[in-house]
Amino acid sequence: MEPVSPALARSGAASVTATLVAQMQPALFRYFRRKCRNVADAEDLTQDVLMRTIARCRSESPGEIKGYVFRAAVNGWRDKRRRSAIRSIVIGWDDMAVFATDQEITMERVLDGERELQRAVLALQALPARTRDVFLLVRLEHVKQAEVASLFDMSPSAVEKHVAKALVHLTRALAREGGASGEQ
Repeated sequence: MEPVSPALARSGAASVTATLVAQMQPALFRYFRRKCRNVADAEDLTQDVLMRTIARCRSESPGEIKGYVFRAAVNGWRDKRRRSAIRSIVIGWDDMAVFATDQEITMERVLDGERELQRAVLALQALPARTRDVFLLVRLEHVKQAEVASLFDMSPSAVEKHVAKALVHLTRALAREGGASGEQ
C-alpha cells in the first residue's frame, strides 16, 4: 500500500493532523487487514478513513487525533459489515407464484397464506416499537420518509436505517421459520 501523498496530506486540514494521520496509515491497514482478511478491502477502508479524517478532524492534540482516527476506523468497519449484510440477503423467486392467480384457490393455499401472514406479524412484533412503527408507516401506509422523519423527530437517513433493519429482520425470520415449517 502506498503512503499518503504530500498533496493529500496538505489538503483539507492542518499539516499536523495530516502528518499524524499519514503516520497512522500502516496501523490502520493492519487493523482492516485483520478484520476483513482481504488486501483490497483493507486498502479501500484505510484510504476512506484517511480521507475522511484529514477532511474533518479539527483537533491539534495528537491524542485526540489518534482517537478520532480509530473511532472513524471502527465506524467504517461497522458500516461495511452492515452494507454487506443487507446486500447479501437473497430472496428466492418462485416462478409458479407468478401464475398463482390462474390456479384455483384451494383451502390449503388459504391456510398457507394465513400461516405466512401470522409469521410476518410475529416477526414485526419482535422488532423494537420505533423500528416497527417507522417500517409500517413507510412500507404499508406509504407515508413519505421525510414525513416519518419529522413525525419521529429523526433524520431521513435514520428512517431508512429503521426500514432496512426491519426488512432484514423480516426476511431472516420468514426464511428461518419457512425452512422450519417446510420440514414438517
